[in-house]
Amino acid sequence: MILLTNEIVIPKPKLSFFLRNIITLIKLKRSNRKSIEKFIKTNKSLNAPLIPSFEGTGSPMEEGMIYIMFNSENNSSPSSFDTVFRFFWVNAPVIRFSFIDSFFISEKFKSGQWGRMFNHGILQNLSKDQFHQEVSIDECQFLMDGNWNKGYEYKFKDNLNNISGKLRFDPIEKGVLTYFNGRKTIIRSMAQKFYDMFAIRVNGEIEVQGKKIQVKDGRAIIEHGLGIFNGACLHDWRWLNLQFPDGVFHLFYNSITLEDIGEGILESGEGAGVMNGQWIHFQPDTFKIEEITYEEDDILPTKVPVEWRVTAGKDSNGNSMLDLRMKKT
Repeated sequence: MILLTNEIVIPKPKLSFFLRNIITLIKLKRSNRKSIEKFIKTNKSLNAPLIPSFEGTGSPMEEGMIYIMFNSENNSSPSSFDTVFRFFWVNAPVIRFSFIDSFFISEKFKSGQWGRMFNHGILQNLSKDQFHQEVSIDECQFLMDGNWNKGYEYKFKDNLNNISGKLRFDPIEKGVLTYFNGRKTIIRSMAQKFYDMFAIRVNGEIEVQGKKIQVKDGRAIIEHGLGIFNGACLHDWRWLNLQFPDGVFHLFYNSITLEDIGEGILESGEGAGVMNGQWIHFQPDTFKIEEITYEEDDILPTKVPVEWRVTAGKDSNGNSMLDLRMKKT
């Protein structure tokens, strides 16, 4: 099932958006390869995670993503997950635009995806101190509330994919990556602070297409970004999360195109891992995501990668801490 909207919604910024963000917009326009490279190089390699201080709202644009990974047969091992569910949203009332989409992929149930655009903000953000998100539209309803120290309560219902749940999210120690040390990233199309909570334990109940499932020791990811973002200068990105029974690796690689001003393509990215209780921070030159094999896709009008090699980190002998080949299943 694919129910992606055909509706075209063009953002229409209010005058207040330009007045409040004029300095930032000038910085976006003036950013170039030299300024972006300087910003990337001054990112500090951390020995411990930086917990985000901006879980709340209060920005011209907000984007977020909530992943849930679990086993439909109540098996608690992360090595045997067979189902993934995700909500993604962009909420920007000040530019009269919002977007929400959902996808559901499972080995045991009917998979599906849908998306919808709006010419107004759709999320109700009732807290500037903690992660509070709620929305109620014909297609779905969800409510998320909490913070890193206390955990999160998540209630949701996706009417199109026929899945609902009431869950408790408890962060696994150290499993958070706050990009660029919590600083605002400024490139030609983005001025944003963002983070990924990539190691969260999930417990509760989910009902999928008529079947009730007790989720025990599932996993989740919360991604959250605040600022100005349109993605026009992102050449490509690879966002990879690897969940293991005793560890997690989270890598985000992206390349920024500056070809319109004759400055080519600039690679960036950041990653982190938690293995055997140790938190590891990866700068862009310490990991690589290679696409090895491609195949035709039934939906997309292009070939898509189906095999990857991932390397990350260096041990005391100069060998990769992680060297993994993966295939699409």
